[in-house]
Amino acid sequence: MVAGVLDRIQYAPRQGVTYEPPIDVLIPALMRLRGCNDSIATLVLIDSLPDMILPGLAWVASQKTYVPRVAVETLVKYIGPRFLHRCLGSPRARQLEARYPKRAALLGA
Repeated sequence: MVAGVLDRIQYAPRQGVTYEPPIDVLIPALMRLRGCNDSIATLVLIDSLPDMILPGLAWVASQKTYVPRVAVETLVKYIGPRFLHRCLGSPRARQLEARYPKRAALLGA
């Protein structure tokens, strides 16, 4: 045996997508998200959708020009970074987080 070959086991966690939502569920959700012009309407929609399609919906919606930015921002913030990374993989999740960074709430005077 070659010395050093079996000394370490390399572990590389999966970086790809772990779940792709089916198109027949994703398209109607995308069309409903298109009508959300504020964060409250987006949160009401999110409440009616299964959690597993939310990361895929955020990814697809971020690539469409007809979906309001506030809707995608609310969706990404609701999902959270850990669930995004787990479902979309690190490269896509980082792209979404960079495009829609978390903003702190402004305190009124």
